[in-house]
Amino acid sequence: MTMSSPECWQHLGLTPTPDEREIKRAYARLLKTTRPEDDPEGFQILRSAFEAALWAADALRQAGPAPEVAEAPGRDTRDLNLEAQLRPHIEELARLNEQGTSEEALLALAELMVRFDLHTAKQQDAQLWSLFEDGMLWVCCDIAANHDDFLREAIALFGWTEPGNWLAEKDARTVEWLKLRLKEADALSAVDALLDQLERGEEGDASQQLAHLVEDEMLVNVDVRHLFEAELMVGLSELEPLPMVFSQRAIELFGWQRDYRHLHEYHPEAWERFHGRAEHLVV
Repeated sequence: MTMSSPECWQHLGLTPTPDEREIKRAYARLLKTTRPEDDPEGFQILRSAFEAALWAADALRQAGPAPEVAEAPGRDTRDLNLEAQLRPHIEELARLNEQGTSEEALLALAELMVRFDLHTAKQQDAQLWSLFEDGMLWVCCDIAANHDDFLREAIALFGWTEPGNWLAEKDARTVEWLKLRLKEADALSAVDALLDQLERGEEGDASQQLAHLVEDEMLVNVDVRHLFEAELMVGLSELEPLPMVFSQRAIELFGWQRDYRHLHEYHPEAWERFHGRAEHLVV
């Protein structure tokens, strides 16, 4: 399908820009929620928006700046050299997020901070810090997976989700996505904490904590809530023995006896295992 220029920018959540990197970043971010195998029509619309935006960006570059606006100077040699030096380290961070452990990714980030003295650069070298931030934003938004602890560290380092941060004005969709990822990470951490309590035999405390979490702002978002429920169900299905009191409480609080489709879709085998072990409960 053919998409007009105004439509493509709106669909990608961007203002018209000649910057292909910004367009590709927005496209990669949206690909995470619009996959061709799950939503062929939505993917085709997204792809059309992406292609139209690239064409429009090329037209903007060809047109050049308005006559009354002085042309921006090209990138200086230092900028190019710094980017070349940083690139392999940024790519290694991306690789470790996809294929390594959280500890390895965080260690590599710490070593990079020391190697380029980035703590000092944050205050004294805006050029280096900007290149580093751009690379980290790519790692956190454009690759297929991120370790939760790494994402938290990056967001804390750059303040991307804080009020007044430059990213909110430039790319509000990315900020909202980062906030959602933080909530997902917090939800998964909460599940881990509950399962740890259950493994220690603290079923009563875990049941009370679950009741508090159900009312927590973290679980207001439906997608985050479903992720929390599904991961909790998977964890329960693997515990020996099954904590019956806690399981009954979870069933009641989340209404699994009425609606468990999202659990079955998330992990059919785990749901069947949990359902089979808790069949005498109200499931």
